[in-house]
Amino acid sequence: MLTKRSCIDFPRHARLLLPAEYNRIFAAGKRFSGPCVTLVAAFQERNEAGSLVKFSQRPRLGLAIAKKQIKRSHERNRVKRLLRECFRANTSSLAGLEFVAMAKSVAQKTPNPALSSEIERLFLKAVDFFAFRTTPQTGVCAPVTASKTLQPHKTVSYE
Repeated sequence: MLTKRSCIDFPRHARLLLPAEYNRIFAAGKRFSGPCVTLVAAFQERNEAGSLVKFSQRPRLGLAIAKKQIKRSHERNRVKRLLRECFRANTSSLAGLEFVAMAKSVAQKTPNPALSSEIERLFLKAVDFFAFRTTPQTGVCAPVTASKTLQPHKTVSYE
């Protein structure tokens, strides 16, 4: 039995689907740019009680690859494939975040390995910026304050 490959690799719950979701991320998100790709990242939407509105802790990705930037469809598709693959490979470390990826015109001439490494670098940069950790009490990802992340680790001596 044949299955639709795109549903396996990039399921519906991992995608941004509505224009309102894109608008929220563009408005509230932080931009991370490289020579070929710009990544906009934001926390997942939460209600007044602090719990996630949808999709629990799964990261989500939206692709905004403009025809104005990359003219040929096969090049746009190649860039989208690489973005989805890098997202899928790093899903476990991206929990609680939503992303919109935009390609620049340079991306069409960049070889796959260089483009993949840039995309992964941008994902890691976003994760470092938002400094996520899982709290053991609730099992929910919560942002770590900057003061906690920058303090050196203290060693305890048992003498």
